Amino acid sequence: MMGLGNGRRSMKSPPLVLAALVACIIVLGFNYWIASSRSVDLQTRILELEGRVRRAAAERGAVELKKNEFQGELEKQREQLDRIQSSHDSQLESVNKIYQDEKARPALAFPPAAMRPLCPHAQQHLCLF
Repeated sequence: MMGLGNGRRSMKSPPLVLAALVACIIVLGFNYWIASSRSVDLQTRILELEGRVRRAAAERGAVELKKNEFQGELEKQREQLDRIQSSHDSQLESVNKIYQDEKARPALAFPPAAMRPLCPHAQQHLCLF
């Protein structure tokens, strides 16, 4: 039973263990302070990046609207161009038909009054009936 009596003496902590414990608490406190400040910095950066993402999304939405507007305008212009091209083609066909009809008729030596040119300059050079 001698071992039981010697156990009471060990309850007193040596100063070296106490100093090591205080050093560990200081190191842990310092690490906590560094981690906390990094966390605040990262949270600030996250908020900043979220703001950028929101602005980029808004800008992208505006760009999409403009793109759709320009595509609609482009489509209208293409339709107008197609109408103009169609009109031009029909006029060209009409002129070609008139030309072919005139070419197929026998040429008259003197054109009738209805076929005389309307331009006064041209009338001076032609024989007037």
